[in-house]
Parts: sequence; C-alpha cells; structure tokens
Amino acid sequence: MPSALALQEFLPMAKGAKALQRRLDKIPMDVRAAAATEALLGALGLAEAMKQVVPVDTGKTKGTIRVERGKRGDRFYVKAGGSATTDGGFDTATASEWGTQKEKAKPWFYSTWRRNKKQIRAGIEHEIKKAVRKSNG
Repeated sequence: MPSALALQEFLPMAKGAKALQRRLDKIPMDVRAAAATEALLGALGLAEAMKQVVPVDTGKTKGTIRVERGKRGDRFYVKAGGSATTDGGFDTATASEWGTQKEKAKPWFYSTWRRNKKQIRAGIEHEIKKAVRKSNG
C-alpha cells in the first residue's frame, strides 16, 4: 500500500494527465489523420533512404529495414535488424552501425535519421497547419 505522501505526489500528475487528454481529444480527427499520414510518408521515405546507404556485406540488414506502426496507430517507427541479422546473440545490424573491436563502425541508421529529421518534422507540421486551416474554414 503506498504511503499518503506517495499518493499526494502522484495525484497532481494524474490530474494533469487527464487535462492533457481532454485537450488532445479536442483535436479534430482530420488533423490527426493528416499528421499520421505525413508521419507514415516520412517514415517510409526514411526507410528507403536507409536502404540506400546501409553497408551491404550479405544483404541481410538491408532486407530488415522496415516501418512499424505504434500502439496508438498514429506513430510509426523505422527499425532494422532482429532475428534475421542475429546469430548467437550477436546482431550484425547493430555491429555495422556502431562497430566492434575488430571492425570499424559504418554508421547508416542514426546518421540518416539526423540528415532527414528536420524535413520529416517540417512536413508533419505543415500538414497539421494545413488541416487546422481547412477545419477552421
């Protein structure tokens, strides 16, 4: 059972979270849809850009670059690697990005994200503003 002090510290956060959720619920659905669509397009473009620059030794890593939808459905994540690039707990996708004791790093994932993030974010912001103007008449 939490102490009274712990509950007092938690309650203001809960109230703030509820107020934030009420504000978010007021965002028109068409604005959310526009933002989600542009986020998906940005993620797909980023994944393609990563496929262009990933070092190709065996080609396994390039085939694992993908876009995954978040739990809420309006967020998208570009991921790479996984079981196809993992052998005995060693992920070759991670090794190529960060390097190992025997091999120099060949950065491709985060460097591509850093080069593209401003453009992706600007695209999302632009679509949100456009949708807000449209919904306000």
